[in-house]
Amino acid sequence: MVRPAEVFGFSEEELMKVDAVVLRTLIHERAHHTIEVLIYRVLAGKMKVPSDFGSMVEFLLSIWERRGLPADEPDVEWAAKYLSYAKTLRSGGVVSLDTRLPEPFSSVEMRVVEKLMFGRRSIRQFLPKPVPEDMIERILYAGLMAPQGCNVGSTRFIVLRTPEEWKMVQSDIPVENGVMIVVCQDMSVYYAVGFEKRVPQNIYYDAATAADHMLLMAHALGLGGVWLTHGEETQKKIREHFGLPESFVSRCHILVGWPAEAPMKSARMKLDQVVIRRPEK
Repeated sequence: MVRPAEVFGFSEEELMKVDAVVLRTLIHERAHHTIEVLIYRVLAGKMKVPSDFGSMVEFLLSIWERRGLPADEPDVEWAAKYLSYAKTLRSGGVVSLDTRLPEPFSSVEMRVVEKLMFGRRSIRQFLPKPVPEDMIERILYAGLMAPQGCNVGSTRFIVLRTPEEWKMVQSDIPVENGVMIVVCQDMSVYYAVGFEKRVPQNIYYDAATAADHMLLMAHALGLGGVWLTHGEETQKKIREHFGLPESFVSRCHILVGWPAEAPMKSARMKLDQVVIRRPEK
């Protein structure tokens, strides 16, 4: 196993002491960039197997193991699986993935997709009816499974259920009933890989995709929901209330609940009015 002098500026000694959340992020990001991005080009015969293929991830996973951290976490197992593929290819072996290419949806499936994507609308008034915990769990899981830039794993959620808690969050609509889910990010993971300087836009996209996925799931469950943003004042209140570090930042929030209104779905311009095409010569 190759032992690099450092990983994103962290020495081996520092990696043995760094917060496990940061180490986890380094495993995610390196598995993505040094194996996942390359392996499918290797399997397609478009590039040779790098001589050190997977060595960085192997090193980081060894740190994880030496620190006695759990190996059965889904994200760690994902990285370990990619490492096993990389090691097999590095040794001249053959890899057979248990994956399938995307397939077109059936007409029935497509109707469901369109019902979800085109039928969702912002709901701002909710019935005084509790949202079951299992529904909240499904909504949160949908947010967790949203795309994340370079798989850094920064997204965190706070569920606020009471009017007292809602007062912490600055909102441009009255909040009555329902549940508020605050989409947050542990910025320490972005700092660890320098993304706040290299690709700062990823930070906001990561939060936005999580919020959107959750609202789609809420709609599919028969709930209503709306996506809202807030500023630094709310971020500070959230941190102080939960005793969180400065690196923990709330980005936006959604409200979900049983609909008490049926607003018209907002319309859009015609498609040919928003698609930019090269001028004809």
